[in-house]
Amino acid sequence: MPMRHVITMWVVLTAALQYASADCRFYFASQHDWGNKQGFYLDVEGCEMDSLRLILGVADGKEWRYLAYVPPFQAGKRYEAKAVITPQGAQLFLDGKLVGDQQGGFAPSTGLLELNSTPSWAADLGEYLMVKENARLTIAREDRKTERREESFEKEAARPVPLQLFERGAPRNLELKLEEGDGLTIETTFRCEGADLRGCAPLVDKYGQCRYADWPEKVKSDDDLQADIAREDERLAQMPPPEDRDQYGGLKNAGWSEKATGFYRVVRRNGFWFLITPQGNPCFYVGVCAPPAVTWETTPVTDREFIFEWLPPKGTPGWAANCWGENQGTEYYCLHTANLIRKYGDPAAIGDRATERAFRRLRAWGFCGGGKWGAPKGMIEAPVLGQGATPSLAGHADVFDPKVCETFRAELEKQIAPRRDDPLVIGWSFGNEYDQLIKRGEVLEVLKKPADVPAKRALVDYALKELYGGSVAQTSAAWKVQATTAEELYAATPEPPAGDIEKLRQFYEDRYYEFLYRTTKGIDPNHLYLGNWIVPGWWESEDDWRIHARHLDVIGYDRYHPVLLDESLQRLVAESDKPILCGEFSFPAWYDGLRGFGRYGCWARDDAESGQMYQRWVRDATANPYCIGLMWFIYRDQPITGRGPGRGVSAYFGEHFAFGVITEQDKPKWDLVTRMREANLTATKRRVEASGKNG
Repeated sequence: MPMRHVITMWVVLTAALQYASADCRFYFASQHDWGNKQGFYLDVEGCEMDSLRLILGVADGKEWRYLAYVPPFQAGKRYEAKAVITPQGAQLFLDGKLVGDQQGGFAPSTGLLELNSTPSWAADLGEYLMVKENARLTIAREDRKTERREESFEKEAARPVPLQLFERGAPRNLELKLEEGDGLTIETTFRCEGADLRGCAPLVDKYGQCRYADWPEKVKSDDDLQADIAREDERLAQMPPPEDRDQYGGLKNAGWSEKATGFYRVVRRNGFWFLITPQGNPCFYVGVCAPPAVTWETTPVTDREFIFEWLPPKGTPGWAANCWGENQGTEYYCLHTANLIRKYGDPAAIGDRATERAFRRLRAWGFCGGGKWGAPKGMIEAPVLGQGATPSLAGHADVFDPKVCETFRAELEKQIAPRRDDPLVIGWSFGNEYDQLIKRGEVLEVLKKPADVPAKRALVDYALKELYGGSVAQTSAAWKVQATTAEELYAATPEPPAGDIEKLRQFYEDRYYEFLYRTTKGIDPNHLYLGNWIVPGWWESEDDWRIHARHLDVIGYDRYHPVLLDESLQRLVAESDKPILCGEFSFPAWYDGLRGFGRYGCWARDDAESGQMYQRWVRDATANPYCIGLMWFIYRDQPITGRGPGRGVSAYFGEHFAFGVITEQDKPKWDLVTRMREANLTATKRRVEASGKNG
């Protein structure tokens, strides 16, 4: 070991008990593919200031190598770090001093270069806050040409430290393409600050805004809230709802129509899929999830009451407990509820007032109605069904068990029956996103169950017949068990190879989705079935899309991405040859970190840019032959303190993004919604025109 301060990653540093299970990391620069052992990252790791490790990780395609140094860091001090990465090795410097040197290769990674970021999985609150001020990149090309780039974070670094606790760093992504043989030097100036949450409390004012932030529209008094009613009424009066639509969002003067059936359905015309309203008119559906959101989303309060300037008495409107089913007695509160009471008065009437205003807003802004996650009576929506009292086996219901299927069907009918004839239901869906995939680990858990479990028997039967031609001997050998009969296979605890696990997983998933589709359509044959809101890329394999697509009428999916469909997703969509409906997408503004919101992976600088990105998505979607509609997530911003789950000492728990078309203070985002309105009013016309050109 050439220097006493150079340490290896497997050295375990003693941590205080309060940080024993915490994970605190801050990335100065990162462009890596962990699984494929490519790329690099420069970060600090640890939760205690005097034991923070400055780490440079470099991969060569075969393994990761690490240089790490413990200074220790000091609060209030400015530092300069430099990492030099070449095809022959890597060096790490701090304040001009060489603190690590290692030989070895370098395999560049593709993708964006991320600067100044904290990953969500390592965002626990430690004793410190790293404040990055700038970054300088020097790329030494193999042909001896040199490129230099510099990024300044001085504006973001100037934010008050308490405000930065809501989003450590100021993430920025750059296009950087490194080739084999290239070298890279990263230089960064930063300072280390103490992160004393109690010392700067309260962080949040009574309206749910950061006390250390300021901007022109910030609510300063109850009078501000009440005065906004008249200002909004005046603007809404200048935005009359479109007269060329039927009550379900269909275009009445499209030049053609279909038979009115009283329900939404889909047709294909000139190669373009169309959603047809209950009155028979073509519709490109544009909706917003979860209006009017009177008491949800809430924020966890337990163990961090001190960060709030004001909380109402327990038991008043807006309080809830165990909102995520954690059953730990965690209390939550919705400051939006308090703002509605301040704005509209009588607590018993705020639901009606907020609902009436949500109707007016969405119609004025050109939306057809609501989307996922609920809507008030009388508004169009796409309800999400749940399994209710249906038991789960290892994550999902055992759809091979007739008794379980009977319970499952009864639970679905309870939810569907009251709205079986409701024309305001676009279609039914079940569950949400990744949770509704059958995972590989789940299959392994099922195979550990007793021999009489129907799902286990079904999986064994499938493998025996489809994978091993009915041979118990071959199955036993491949699964590393001693069995001479099928019954002995049922009773065994096998270890199938990875390929078998994937095939069994797909078999289970296919049967699971088939049951949901068949059962839902059996209860209600008139409404569309939209599936499980699959998320492209967030799956076990892209075969999940194919399996999902087999068992539905319209492919309901969620996608948070700047581009409507990339090349791989467009390929899957065309292969499935079914209409698609996006149930969630969004481009939340980050406001340069000056309001306390987190910066989402797919973000905009401000509301105006968010609106421009929305317009681009609507334009691309109406021109796509498969897309029949989009639903924006979500009606209202999330609280800056996070929606949870969680409890303890932290500035936020869970998501805390400015997703909404209105703020938590019930103020419309005019720079966003005016641009949304422009896109919404012409969406169906654009699609009709596109299909006409196609024909």
